[in-house]
Amino acid sequence: MPEIIDANSHVMTEAVLDELEAVHPSDQASTLRSAPRLFATDERVDFLNRHGIDRQVINLARPTIWRGLEPEEALSVTRTANDEVRRMADEHPDRFVPTGTLPFLDGEYLDEARRCVEELDLPGIQIFSNVDGRGLDDEAFDAFWATVDALDVPVWIHPQLHEWHDFETGETWIYKMLGWPFDTSIAIARLVFGGVLDRHDGVEVITHHLGGTVPYLVGRFRSWYQTRQEEPELYAEQDVAELSEPLDHYLERVHADTAVSSQGESYPLECGYAFFGPDNLVYSSDYPMGPDEGEYWPTTILEAIDGLPASRAEKEAIYAGNAKRLLGL
Repeated sequence: MPEIIDANSHVMTEAVLDELEAVHPSDQASTLRSAPRLFATDERVDFLNRHGIDRQVINLARPTIWRGLEPEEALSVTRTANDEVRRMADEHPDRFVPTGTLPFLDGEYLDEARRCVEELDLPGIQIFSNVDGRGLDDEAFDAFWATVDALDVPVWIHPQLHEWHDFETGETWIYKMLGWPFDTSIAIARLVFGGVLDRHDGVEVITHHLGGTVPYLVGRFRSWYQTRQEEPELYAEQDVAELSEPLDHYLERVHADTAVSSQGESYPLECGYAFFGPDNLVYSSDYPMGPDEGEYWPTTILEAIDGLPASRAEKEAIYAGNAKRLLGL
């Protein structure tokens, strides 16, 4: 049995929700209390044992709980959340790898990024695919990318909602289901074509849900960029950074987890494998989300990885080796 590291799973604690709801009550936060598996560490270890998973990366659940909250109000909650994830990991240090979360990317949140790594010893940081609708290449966030580059830790990108359309609260699930992969793809494109990965050449990102739609649409990435290079006068009004390296140089620093929400289909993962390759994929089942209270996806995704046209060594890299390299484990 190969070593297996689940590189992206979600947790919550009562302390975080209590503090969050004191300043920003919302249904997105309160409904999390209905899923005790988000909070329970011993039961989570039982889950790992049932599925033969050796270790699990844990980060804070549900990016939508931060929407509508001012950065000043969120800072104390953010610090509590990162402390709590550290505490949960310390209960089972041989099984959990904690990562920090930053809902905002400027101002005092840069200090929190440094605290996560230098004081809490968290080997990675989770951010969201947009910050109140602002893209990850926003000029105000450049100091964040410089900071994580200097800290030498990978950045997890979890999709976030944004009002692409005027939707009602009851329709939110549709935009999570289908809009999140789109927003993840936009985030990757902005990091590349906005020049973030060019300016900060040590930054590596790990995208949730297999990079959104990028594996399927990468031809459009390459074709549009080539066209704009060949005929810049035709697209003079379009803002594209002058990249110092070929496009694939930047795409090689984009990694993806295997949480494709599969119902047994193998072709989504095969598409992602064809694009990312065995060195840029990390195993994840998105626990504890999904059918059967999070028990279903681990089985289907492990079976899909076993079915990939990859060597044993390559599959071992996907299962654990790539995550160990990225996290310095």
